[in-house]
Amino acid sequence: MGGESGIRRAMVSMLYGNWFTTAVRLMLGGMMLFAGLVKLADPSLFGMAVERYELLPAILVPYAATIIPALECLIGISLVAGFRVRASAASAFVLMVLFIVAVSVNLALGRQIDCGCFQPAVTGLGFSETLGPWTLVRNLLFLAGFALIFRADRHLLSIENAIEKTRLKNLEKSKYE
Repeated sequence: MGGESGIRRAMVSMLYGNWFTTAVRLMLGGMMLFAGLVKLADPSLFGMAVERYELLPAILVPYAATIIPALECLIGISLVAGFRVRASAASAFVLMVLFIVAVSVNLALGRQIDCGCFQPAVTGLGFSETLGPWTLVRNLLFLAGFALIFRADRHLLSIENAIEKTRLKNLEKSKYE
C-alpha cells in the first residue's frame, strides 16, 4: 500500500507541475523550435515534403510550408520561455494531431516517403526520416507530452511562474501595509 501512495503523490506532483513537467516542456519546446527553424531554413524543401503527403491541394502547399514552421517556432519559443504555456501546449497538441493524421493516412496507403519532420538534409545530418510505425509512435509520445504540459497547473522556470510569484509577494506585502 505504501507504493501506491508514493505513486499517487508522484502523479499529483506531476499534474500540479514539477521538475519532470518542466523538463518535458523545455525538451518539447526546444524540439518544436528546432523543427521550425530547420524548415524555415529551406521552405521549398519542406514544401516538397508537404506535397509528397498528397493531402493538400497544390495551391495550399506553399502556405502550409510557411505557416507550419512559423507556428512551430512560435510554440517552441513560448514553451521554452514559459509564456502562455497552456495555449502553446494546446496549439502544439492540435498540430501534433494533424501530423499524426497525415502520417497515419500515408502509412495506411503504404507510402514510403520522407517524413519532413526535422529536415536532416538542411542540418547536414546523414540520415533520412522515412515514414514508419516509429514516426507514429514518436508523435503519439509528443502528443502525450503536450497533454501533460497543458494539464499542469504551474510551470517552473517560466515567465508565468515568475509573474505569479511576484503577484503573490506583492499581495502578501499589501496585506501588512
